[in-house]
Amino acid sequence: YQTNVVDDTAYGVPWYVETRLLYYRTDIAEAAGITEPPADWDALKEMARAMKEEGGAQNGIALGTGAGSWQQYLPLVWSNGGEVLTEDGEFALDSPEAVEALEYYASFFDEGLTSPQPEGFDITQGFIQGTYPMFFSGPWHMGLIADQGGAEMEGKWAIAPMPAKESATSFVGGSNLVVFAGTDNRDAAWQFVSYLTQPEVQSEWYAAVAALPSVQAAWEEGELASDEQLATFGQQLEDAQAPPPIPTWEEVASAIDDQIERATIGDASPEDAAAAMEERAESIGVG
Repeated sequence: YQTNVVDDTAYGVPWYVETRLLYYRTDIAEAAGITEPPADWDALKEMARAMKEEGGAQNGIALGTGAGSWQQYLPLVWSNGGEVLTEDGEFALDSPEAVEALEYYASFFDEGLTSPQPEGFDITQGFIQGTYPMFFSGPWHMGLIADQGGAEMEGKWAIAPMPAKESATSFVGGSNLVVFAGTDNRDAAWQFVSYLTQPEVQSEWYAAVAALPSVQAAWEEGELASDEQLATFGQQLEDAQAPPPIPTWEEVASAIDDQIERATIGDASPEDAAAAMEERAESIGVG
């Protein structure tokens, strides 16, 4: 809901949502002597190391270095008690919490537990082949793994909540519905919005495109209520954040991606990369 709010005014309503969980290969984990998903940052690092060194995987985990990598990085900032934008409207991308999160993110590259994926790389196939036995993604990947992995992947993978630090906060995205103030069809448009947000329609939309309902009542019946994996996504949504609703966000996100790349496969220290994120974000502004 908060993604619709600007200056204490709501301009829309949530349509569907998504959040990110940890996907991991249970068979490779078991070969490495691990039978439980990682509960915190230390356990995630240990699991990645074990899956590579003991489980025989080429990498321990997949982490992004280019476009969109902010979606994997910011949950670490939030889980470490940091934030993108303070209540006063100031960027905080170089806070101690953010720097520590970037240090942790970059350490997987520094310690050889992950490697950059080539352009056009399909993480689904990397996961199925076992070269990247862990990655963070949304609910759509359950269907992709089932479709592309087939019977051979059954019982060989699972999902788990975000590993915790101060909290276990994930990313939340999705789509919102708005009615333009100047439209000639305001009543009809609002009726359509009301239709799309009915629980039964939200359930049908999930069945069609695997987009998680924004209306809580839709989670109380059918597959959304009975499927354990979907329930894990529902639980994670209780601790998830979205980027700030500012018109310049795409520019800021691109600046964050650039500095993640410098900190992971470039020559910048996490401290310098975070400082550059902050400087660039301040120059872009909040719109």
